Amino acid sequence: MSSQVFRKTESGKAEIARRQAGLSPATRTVLIMVNGSDSVNALAARGLPQLQGHLDTLLALGLIESVVARAAPMALPSPPPTVALSPVAPHASEAPLAAPTPAAAPAQVAPTSLNLDALRRKALAHLGNHFGPDTTLVAQALLTARSVAEFNAALDGIESRLAIYLGRKQAARELQALRPAL
Repeated sequence: MSSQVFRKTESGKAEIARRQAGLSPATRTVLIMVNGSDSVNALAARGLPQLQGHLDTLLALGLIESVVARAAPMALPSPPPTVALSPVAPHASEAPLAAPTPAAAPAQVAPTSLNLDALRRKALAHLGNHFGPDTTLVAQALLTARSVAEFNAALDGIESRLAIYLGRKQAARELQALRPAL
């Protein structure tokens, strides 16, 4: 991820002006420094501690997005030369060849990632009511979760903290709507 480049979303630009997301000063500094042209390595060279955590927080809140580099147009390969062959009838004992099965499309993996990002945003907005500016610190495991199981495990940890103030049953009810199905 070190060569990855991020830019502010419209929400990120609005956050700089309005300061409504309750970002920590360090996270706000990272948001301001993200410019759409500097890589993560360039930002890290400026001496920001815990840069990756701040970027994860900003991504989860939808304040920054990854810049997709445009690929140079590829020239189409020329077709192979054709060679005229005489037709050969298949032998009766040979079975016809089965068509190869297509490989699973990588797009099947993307919805889980997109769903987790949406769930993170929803969870952070909901948890902000309880933890205020400390939400990103409390939800760090939630922000780094890469699967539904990790996401639910992170919610378990948050639920135990929330239970201190609300009680075990109320904390479970508060977070039930944030839990994705396995």
